[in-house]
Amino acid sequence: MIISQNRLWFYYIVSIKSAVQLRKLSVPAHTLLARRTFNRPNHNLKRFQSQSNSLLGPSLFCISVCTGTVVLASIIQYERLHVSVKQISAFEFYRNAIKGNDESLISKLKNNINKLKLSEKVFGTIFLLNAIVLLAWQVPQWQHIMIKYFMTDALARKIPVSSLLLSAFSHSSPVHFFFNMYALYTFCQGVIQPWGDMGPEEFTAMYISGCVVSSLASIMFRRSFKVPGNSLGASGAILSVVGYFSLSHPDQKLSIIFLPNIQFDAIHALTGIISLDIMGLILRWQMFDHAAHLGGTLFGIFWYKYMSTYVWANRRYIVKNWITLKKIIQQVKDK
Repeated sequence: MIISQNRLWFYYIVSIKSAVQLRKLSVPAHTLLARRTFNRPNHNLKRFQSQSNSLLGPSLFCISVCTGTVVLASIIQYERLHVSVKQISAFEFYRNAIKGNDESLISKLKNNINKLKLSEKVFGTIFLLNAIVLLAWQVPQWQHIMIKYFMTDALARKIPVSSLLLSAFSHSSPVHFFFNMYALYTFCQGVIQPWGDMGPEEFTAMYISGCVVSSLASIMFRRSFKVPGNSLGASGAILSVVGYFSLSHPDQKLSIIFLPNIQFDAIHALTGIISLDIMGLILRWQMFDHAAHLGGTLFGIFWYKYMSTYVWANRRYIVKNWITLKKIIQQVKDK
């Protein structure tokens, strides 16, 4: 399987989740001046200290997203596993038989999608969303929207809470996008069934939660230590997948992409990633968003040790309430 040939995309060799300054983006200078009126980094520390804007909004948004994704994922999984099989009448069966191979392009596409593994379907959806956002960055007329909502600025006067999620689907360049998506494709197969122990719904809940948790970690660190800079990229969420993978498959052999002959256990790689991020925070390295990386990695560990065992494993309570709600709604409709 692909996992046996896994390459640990050591996120410090290539750009994964960069702490990207505005000047590094391909944006005309005259447009940046106008944009800073609504999302201007505050470099005046005294003025920053006097602001009443707190982390309450982003924190509440993070908690809401984490809770909402678990609830929604539990309901979606229940509906997927309990969907009833449609009874085809004799006429419909005869009509479908007459059609034979006369399938439309859409039908063929659906059949090909259905043949994909669960991990490939999940990855394909995330890949498509990230690709759309990458293309949106190339449209000059949309740059002000992209900067405001698709990257996080921890020192901004007002942080759009939606940027905590949207920035994790945003990339500064095709190279940034490619390496992140390749890393996600490699590791998600190791945690999603059948090779892993996660269903697609649980994985999606962990991934989206990892997006907002890593963004919040970045914002909290930058605001606490007055570190300027904007951040975007999927590596915080991807590292939550790496953290989960490393604990669920601690003896899996990994290697650095450009040094395939050097192999090490996944658990040792996880230790190295955490150590490097902690060092980056202490020494204030600015090339990567180490706070987001560390937050995502620790969240993946937290999900493996606690969320999977004590929350996701007890989702029957969520499903039970969902079934009760459906019965109430049906009774109201029948009256």
